[in-house]
Parts: sequence; structure tokens; C-alpha cells
Amino acid sequence: MASVTYAHLVKGHVGGLIRAYADRSDKRPRCFSYDLHVQDLHGGESVKRSHTPLVSVVIPVYNALPYLEQTLASVAQQSIGLDALEIVAVNDGSTDGSGERLEAWAKEKPWQMKVVHQEASGGPSRPRNVGLDHATGTYVFFLDGDDCLGPQALERLVAMAERNTSDIVLAKLVGVGRRVPRQVFAKNVDQADLSKGDVYYTLMPFKLFRRSLLEEHGIRFPEHMRISEDQHFVARAYLHAKVISIVGDYDCYYVVKRGDDGNITAGGLELRTTLEQADEMVALVTGMTEPGPLRDHLITRHVRVEMLRRFDDRYAEADAGTRRELVELARPYAEKWVTPAVVAKLDLHERLVAHCLREGRADELAAVVEWELAGRPGKALTRNGRLYAVPPYPAPDTPAYEELCDITSDALRVSPRRRVDHLVWQGSVLELGGYGYLDQVDTEDLVTELVLRHTRSGREIAVRCEQVPSPHLTVARGKETYDYGRACFRVRVDLATADDGRPLASGNWHLSLRCTAHGLTARGALGAALGNGVGRRGPHAVSLPGDGKRVHTARLRPDDKHLVLQLVPAPSAVTAYAFSITGKAARALRARLT
Repeated sequence: MASVTYAHLVKGHVGGLIRAYADRSDKRPRCFSYDLHVQDLHGGESVKRSHTPLVSVVIPVYNALPYLEQTLASVAQQSIGLDALEIVAVNDGSTDGSGERLEAWAKEKPWQMKVVHQEASGGPSRPRNVGLDHATGTYVFFLDGDDCLGPQALERLVAMAERNTSDIVLAKLVGVGRRVPRQVFAKNVDQADLSKGDVYYTLMPFKLFRRSLLEEHGIRFPEHMRISEDQHFVARAYLHAKVISIVGDYDCYYVVKRGDDGNITAGGLELRTTLEQADEMVALVTGMTEPGPLRDHLITRHVRVEMLRRFDDRYAEADAGTRRELVELARPYAEKWVTPAVVAKLDLHERLVAHCLREGRADELAAVVEWELAGRPGKALTRNGRLYAVPPYPAPDTPAYEELCDITSDALRVSPRRRVDHLVWQGSVLELGGYGYLDQVDTEDLVTELVLRHTRSGREIAVRCEQVPSPHLTVARGKETYDYGRACFRVRVDLATADDGRPLASGNWHLSLRCTAHGLTARGALGAALGNGVGRRGPHAVSLPGDGKRVHTARLRPDDKHLVLQLVPAPSAVTAYAFSITGKAARALRARLT
């Protein structure tokens, strides 16, 4: 039933909905409460509500009639049960009959529902605040009048909050005609870290809040802010919360596209408003945090989202005059926000954009944006054991170049690129073959080594590989093609002599590949780098010198990210015979008992 409902939801919201709040002075809201008597869900007589609801669902509504039925139906279908809910719907001066429809739902449905009518306020802050003032639940959830909940959303959110004593629980979002954060909802998280990851990148209010947190700290939506009012509310709640959790294994909230996202070149109005209100957010964060990693992480989010990412293809396509106007508009904010600690968290393109803004370089910024859009053409440059990108600005002979264009850590983080596609045993000799290279680094002086690490003692043994010509191995990055002509390797490890002429010690050995070229070195495990047909290898008898050339059992198997060589002494002949007799006796006894 629910799947049909949400299929219709997705279909019906194509193109989004434009909210047009009228700019009129506020008047005292009129409240119609229908929560005194409700019909018993099991068909009994009307009963009076006297308990505190578990969740207050606050729904601001403005001209949402085409979608309001779906929104309210998604609340009525909640698996947590209507007895646990209180609905507070605030009609913000609707002119399409939404207010009348809310009253009808309040009268007809078996739930606690309050309907508040007020003059149009010009934005969502006022109706949300009014709804919060009327809420009495242990938790509060904000639901927009044209969005929908998954049937089990509130049940799962409350269960997470109760289990972890959470002050805030993030609800997994699903975009309907619009983009929403995804990475943060990759899995359930009992206690999220606000100073790391993507939690602070989700500042929409569609979350479960413990109402006592909001009341204790007087947290409300700022009614003077034209945009980002939800950021201000959520950021304050985040910074006061003791426990933040995430429900990531269920589609909780369907967010509907509401209209045009605006144009950065339209006289700079959208950018100006965004920057001014982002400045308020930076001031809020600075006032509520101490200097350190948490503050830097939060400010970096505003630098990225509210400023740097605004300079995209629309900026590159603008005329020269508009470009200069936009850069001068953003320049003071870039000088104020972009500290060295923030720069350290930015990627290459973001660093370049921030630098151009701080220096007031409109034309150079356009060239950088076009370079990024073109796939960063130009092969990386290696010098002094570092790797550098080659953007059109700044020039390689300037002091700013090495600071801004160093991509060594980025390249080594994904290096070495590697694969094992050949693996054979020959007596005590293990032979491996495949390829390995450093990302964006030529291979003319490449040295590849197989590194064996004994897990118990930590001892490492490096065996140099033979470099094999690989003219077929080319990799495209953007518009550039890298030719890794010496990336293939082959290596033979004799387990009888690998440790400086001595046999390898018994136990587990982790195998990894180490590549060095142009003064750069990276090392990577091989467990997840096995090619097709190269996987778990069964037991292999290996004769090692000493102790009467005792026979060992060798196994090679992937274990998570590692490729593990397991070397175990084989039992003596007497021991093996005893085990065999014992095993036969046990089997015979089981057969008799059966």
C-alpha cells in the first residue's frame, strides 16, 4: 500500500513547487484545537486524551493543497501509532483552501491535532516557531506541508533516540526532484561526531529533536532571516546536543523540490543574501565554540557551501563586469573566513577559488573554473619529491603555487594503483605478477617491492620486483592520458631463503606492494587487489631447511584488505597418525550411538 503511495508521490511532484510567501505584517494567530476528543482506533467510543504525546509533528502550511493530502496521509500511516502523536499544523495565510482542509482532517481523523491560522509571514520561520510553541510532545519533528514521511519513520527515529538518549536524530532523506545529502546516511550511527564527517552538512530541520533541549536553550527559528533560517536553528541545536544519532537504514523523509534555485548572476542579489546570512552563521559558530578542530570543521562547511561552490559554470559564463562585481562582493568574506586551518581542509579547486577571491582576481578565477569544468587538463608536475597540479593560475614560478597546487597527499591516498593477476607455487617458491604504479606519476624510474610483514613480531621483509614492460597500460584522467609503460611486475619469493638466507618464520605474513617513483612512495595491501581467477589458494606443502627439513603447510588467502600468507608447521608422522586414529574412533562411536 505504502509503495503505491510513494510512487504516486514521486510522480506528482515532478518539477517541484514554488513557495510564494506574501510580505505582510504578522497578526495574532488564531488556534483551533481538535485534540480534546478522538475516536478510539479499535472502534470504541470517543475518549478524552490526557497523556503527553511522544512526538509532536509540526507542519507549516502555505498553499500546499495539491500535496497536503499526501503529507497528512503519511502521518496517519505512521507505524508508531496515532496514540503516540500530536499534529500541530500552522496555516501561514494560505489562499488555496489549505486551511479549510486542515480543519477537516482535524475533525475527521482519530488523532490529536491542533490547527493554527495566522497571516502570511513571508517565510517558514514564523509558522514553525508557532507550531513549536503549541507542541507538548517529548520529541518534535518538523514536516513541511508538501513533503512526506516513510511509514516507519517516526517509530525508527524514536527507537534510536530512546536507545541512545539522543537529543537529535537525523532522518535519512530521499530527494524527489532535488538533491539531498547521501553519504551521511550510509549507515546507522548511535553517536555521531559533529567535528568530523558530514553531520554538519545536513542543516535542514527534518530531524527528531528532544523538545526539552529546544526549550532549555530557547532555540527558535530566526524570523529576520530570508534564507538559511533552518541552518541557524539546527546549528544551535547541534552545538547544545549531548548525543546526535543517525537513522541511515530506512527512507524516512521525502524532500520535494520547491522551485527555482536562483541564479548567481542576477545582479548578485542571491549571492549577497547568502553571504550575509552565512556570515551570521560563522559568527554563531565562533561564539559557541572554542578555537580548534570543531570550529574549523564547522566554518569550513559554510565556506564551501555558501561561498566557494557558488562560483561554478554560471560564473564562467557571466560577462566580465558581473564577474568583477561578484568577486568584490565575496572578497571581504573570503578574507575573513578562510584561515590557514580552513585552507588545510579544502581540496585543490576550493583552495584556488578561495585564493582568487581573497586576491580579487576575477579573470583568473574564471580560468580556474573553466579548467575544473574541462577535467583539469595538463599532466601533474613532480619536483623535489612532491606532486603538483598545473592549473592556469597561479604560475609554477610563484610562491603561491607550491602552497595551493600541491596534490601529493591526494595522489598518494589512492596509490599505488595495483592488481595481482598471476599467482603460482613452485615448491617453496611463491610467484606473483600484476601491476602497480603511483597515481599521476610517470614510471620511467619506478621501483616496485613486495613487502612481507610478520603479524606477531612486526618484522618486515622487502623483495624487489622485476619491472615488466607494459606498453598497453594507459589511464585517462580528464583530457590527459598517462602511459604507465613500466608498471607491470613479477616477483619470486623463496620461503626457504627469504629472510636473509633463512626460512620464513611460522605464522601469518601480510603481503603488500610498495611503489617508489620520482621521490614519491606509497604502499598498499593486496587482499582487495586480486584479479579474476586469483583468489583463495588451498594448502600447499612447503619443505623448509632445518629441523630435518620439516614440512610446512602454506596457505595464501585474502582477509579483508590484506593478502595473508599463512605458514604452519605440519604435524609429525606420529602425531598425524594419532589424530587419524582418534578421528576414526570418534566417527565409529558416533555411528554406534546413532
